[in-house]
Amino acid sequence: MEESVEAVSLRQLRALVSVSDAASFTGAAEQLGMSQPSVSHLIRRLEAEVGQTLVVRGRDIQLTRQGQAIADVARRAILAIDSALRECRDMTSLKAGSVNVAVGHVSAATLLPQILHRFQEKHPDIELTVVDCMVEQIRGKLLSHEADIGLGAVVASDDSKILVENLWDSEVWLFLRDDHPLAGRAAVDARLLTELPCIQLNPNAPAWLAISRRLVAHNIYPRVEQRVILVSTAVGMIQAGMGVAMMPSIAAVHMPRGIKGIPLREPGLAWPISVVRLANYPLSPAAQAFAAVVRNTIRTFKARQDA
Repeated sequence: MEESVEAVSLRQLRALVSVSDAASFTGAAEQLGMSQPSVSHLIRRLEAEVGQTLVVRGRDIQLTRQGQAIADVARRAILAIDSALRECRDMTSLKAGSVNVAVGHVSAATLLPQILHRFQEKHPDIELTVVDCMVEQIRGKLLSHEADIGLGAVVASDDSKILVENLWDSEVWLFLRDDHPLAGRAAVDARLLTELPCIQLNPNAPAWLAISRRLVAHNIYPRVEQRVILVSTAVGMIQAGMGVAMMPSIAAVHMPRGIKGIPLREPGLAWPISVVRLANYPLSPAAQAFAAVVRNTIRTFKARQDA
């Protein structure tokens, strides 16, 4: 019996439902876009599989009691299947769908506004939810499926569960008030960080740890007086004259008036910008579309900085 059930095809069930609805093989054939003999063949195959007559042939076509029972169940199943297939096709064509994006705080404050604008303009039918978090929390958001894709200063590692696509190593600039004594310089020697009151963003983030190691390798130990998590907090402290802050160059476009960014040199420092995903789990079409917009946006930022 199990073999017979497995051998029943969706086409056979569609034919039975159409015969039930049209009360004729001719009408069913028109509904299905098939020839009448093809519909008759499908019904005969279905009857052979279940071992009994389901359609009473004659001048008036009607279904047997068991045939009608199968047709009723099949109709509901076909509607559900067709609905799921339409939804899947709409997602593939980006006419529908959703994506949850885990974004580190620095990327959320600098890159995300322009990315969201471009994404919503290009894909207005896709629902995008931002999962705002610290960059070191992105991995957990992906593993728990709270987020489909991540964006932030994630450093590539040997973590087999996470795939990191580095898009750009943005320069690290020193942000200060435009009335600061260093504001007129084209670049600032990183050694001066030992003399300046520094505001440090999320010092435990992997990107900052890498930057700190590079500074230490050059015997540079910044005079950190404030440690904060949010870019907005650092900006407020700079405005209040409490110090200067190292941030990725991409932050410059979102800085308020009165604050400017100057490249750090000797050594130059890099801030990674990466798209992150689960290594062995496919991205949905919506998540793929988001990643594509991120790549294009990053290329725009790089072109502006290189110009």
